[in-house]
Amino acid sequence: MKSFEGKVAIVTCAGGTGIGNALAQELAARGASVACCDIAGLEQTEEQLAARGADFLTETVDVSDRQAMGRFVASVVARFGHIDLLINNAGIALGDRTFADLTLEDFDRITGVNYWGVVNTTQHCYQHLLARPEAAIVNISSAQGILGLPYLVPYCTTKFAVRGFTDSLRAEHRIRGIRNVTVHTVHPGAVATDITLHADYQDSASQKFHERLQRGTSAAQAARIILDGVKRNTGRIFISDGRFHDVLTRLLPTANTHIVRAVMRMRRIAVH
Repeated sequence: MKSFEGKVAIVTCAGGTGIGNALAQELAARGASVACCDIAGLEQTEEQLAARGADFLTETVDVSDRQAMGRFVASVVARFGHIDLLINNAGIALGDRTFADLTLEDFDRITGVNYWGVVNTTQHCYQHLLARPEAAIVNISSAQGILGLPYLVPYCTTKFAVRGFTDSLRAEHRIRGIRNVTVHTVHPGAVATDITLHADYQDSASQKFHERLQRGTSAAQAARIILDGVKRNTGRIFISDGRFHDVLTRLLPTANTHIVRAVMRMRRIAVH
């Protein structure tokens, strides 16, 4: 995508102060009209976009609700006439939990947001994007869509699924010669957001992990990296230590667990 000027972008989970909010602000700064949705917390995003004089639309929507997302996409098209950019940013974490302690309801909840939210929203937007001369699909996976970590089985499962969905769709576009819609997988590592504090399960390590995240890449810088990657048509976009996780799994596809264990001990994270 050569420029975001005059484009219409959808950003999911754009409330609060995380990557979605930063993406909405950066897109507006680069001249795009922005349609944002989230389950809550859109007031700050609205105030910031209004202060910029941006052209925007916001709606409170649960991305795991397929019908609700369909209505939101229809509202975007009715308001702006088309869609040029879809950024599937919505994602939740459950927190540290051994597999034995998890329930099927835990898996249903995180899969509904992190995976089905991406697939459903992409399907609702797909034909609109194909009709544009220049468009892009951006799906936020994670460093844990590359490196599986203990006590994060549901989260890693969904982020691996997002990676597989996005990488496969990008391959399909290239094989079919669909050049007007680029497809991008984003792998953030440590980014200073509140995702840990919003996790369902909290323990003694939660606050420590949150504090470590705050030393990572800022949400604003992450947004700039993502949009610059889209502009350059970079298929896989790495943020913070995301690339290190990629290299680690390539060099040590099974033995990386020894390094993970050593890091956990160094950081005094309990091994249940």
